[in-house]
Amino acid sequence: MGRPCDTSRSAEPDDAGLLRSVGAGSEPAFRTLFDRWSPRLGRFLFRVAGSRETGEDLLQEAFVRIVHAAPRFEPRGSVGAWMYRICANLAYSHWRRQRARAAAIPCKPLVLESLPATSAEAPDRMRLSRAFSEDVGRALERLSRNHRVVFLLKAQQGLTYAEIGEILQCPEGTAKSRFHYAVRHLRAALQEWRPRGVADSSAAPREHPGRARPREVQP
Repeated sequence: MGRPCDTSRSAEPDDAGLLRSVGAGSEPAFRTLFDRWSPRLGRFLFRVAGSRETGEDLLQEAFVRIVHAAPRFEPRGSVGAWMYRICANLAYSHWRRQRARAAAIPCKPLVLESLPATSAEAPDRMRLSRAFSEDVGRALERLSRNHRVVFLLKAQQGLTYAEIGEILQCPEGTAKSRFHYAVRHLRAALQEWRPRGVADSSAAPREHPGRARPREVQP
C-alpha cells in the first residue's frame, strides 16, 4: 500500500500532508488526494456494489466521509489503511441494506472482471465469462461479510495480510485465515462449474475452469 521511493517525484506531497491540507479546507489538496486514490478505492467499491453506478455513488460517499473526518485524523497508521477502512465500513453498510431489500427486490449478483476475448471468439467467450463471473458473485454473496471483504481486499486489491489487518483492525493471522476460508469456499462452490443456459450440454465440451481459482486483479 505504501508508495515506492521515487526521487523524481519527491516534491509530491505525501498522503498525510495532503490529508492535513484537506482537513484545513484545501480544494487543490482534495483534488490531488482524489486523483491519487480514487482508482484503487473505486475498484474495490465497484466490486462491493456489483454495478458501476452504485459503485460510483459509494465512492462519492467515501470521499465525503474522508473530507468530514480529515480534521480528526490521527496518524497512528497509514492514510491508505484509514481510507480503506472507511470504504470497508461502507461495504458493510451496503451489504446490510442489500440484504434488507433482498426479500422484496432480487439483488443483482456481483459481477467480477470479464475475461479478455479475441474478436473471433468474443460472443461465446463473453457469455461464458459473464456466466462464470455471476456464479462467482453468487458464491461470494454466500460468504459472511467479514470473509467477503477480506477476499476482495486481498484478491482484487492485492493488499498484504498486514495491510488488511490494519484496515479491519484485526490480527494479521485472522485476515489470513479469513482469506483462505473464502478461497476454500469458492473452490468448493465452483469446482464442477458449468455455464447455466449458455452452452448446450449435448455439444462438445468447451474449455472452462474445472477447478476455478479467484483471479487477482492488479491494483
